[in-house]
Amino acid sequence: MIGQPVWGAEQGYGSFLSLQFGSPKLIVKEWQSASRGQQRRAYVQGDWTVWIYCCEWRFLMQGSQIAWSEDSRDDIARATGILNGQKLIAIQTSRTDGRSTLRFDLGGLLETWPVGDDSTEEQWFIYSSDEVFGFRADGHFSRQLPDTPREKERWAPLG
Repeated sequence: MIGQPVWGAEQGYGSFLSLQFGSPKLIVKEWQSASRGQQRRAYVQGDWTVWIYCCEWRFLMQGSQIAWSEDSRDDIARATGILNGQKLIAIQTSRTDGRSTLRFDLGGLLETWPVGDDSTEEQWFIYSSDEVFGFRADGHFSRQLPDTPREKERWAPLG
């Protein structure tokens, strides 16, 4: 993932962000709904997806803030537009205060920090086809198979 350009950066529900890295793949999921019949969803996904989840965040370009998690959808769309195409060069995390920084080659910086008082809140995840890496507000991480039940997840301090 390091050295790969971001593509498909977009805002989801609320302030959630998703960033795609690696080769694009078409994903098609089908299911049966009792009330709506046959359903199908198709979307494009990278080898890795970074999902910025329950945290505050801000995106800076060359040191100037472009948007943060509480800004308007238009401001956040501007930030994701600037972020698309930038190569990820580093991910830094702090085990003491739960902050993290994603650094990009063209001067982009995505900073995250905990929101609220729940130190076990997951802040972000990196998904691949065979693994999920999670980072929490208390500086702990997990590496699990994608289908691991929540009650079986194991978290450990970074170190």
